[in-house]
Amino acid sequence: MALKLTRHAGTVVYGGWNLDPENLEGSYDHRIWVRTVRWGDINDALLNVDVKNSRVEEHVLKVGGDELSLDHDVTVCLEHVKNYEIKEAFCQTCERGGDKQRIVPQASFAFSAPRDYRIIRDDVIKKYQSTTAH
Repeated sequence: MALKLTRHAGTVVYGGWNLDPENLEGSYDHRIWVRTVRWGDINDALLNVDVKNSRVEEHVLKVGGDELSLDHDVTVCLEHVKNYEIKEAFCQTCERGGDKQRIVPQASFAFSAPRDYRIIRDDVIKKYQSTTAH
């Protein structure tokens, strides 16, 4: 069964055999930076894959296209792209916002890997740190 993650442009997903949630930058085997997500006539995602101590690769994944092999038995594919609406919060100071909406395309990825390969989103770092700081 695949792990499904939805990400937008500018986010990162870390993967590794010995991935440490407290030291993602020092322990990853693969760092996947979602550079661009396009929705419309073309549904795809541009990724930079940083292979630890080796190289940075650029890949374009298309909905319904080939999967990307990261490592032995570790793959990722793009399942679909959808637009997500973000409403701006109303600002009491400047009396603006509230009615404005911004559309953000998001890509849904399916990761397939053995159980001992860990996959962690970049925004989990903040959640993990806030629950461990007392």
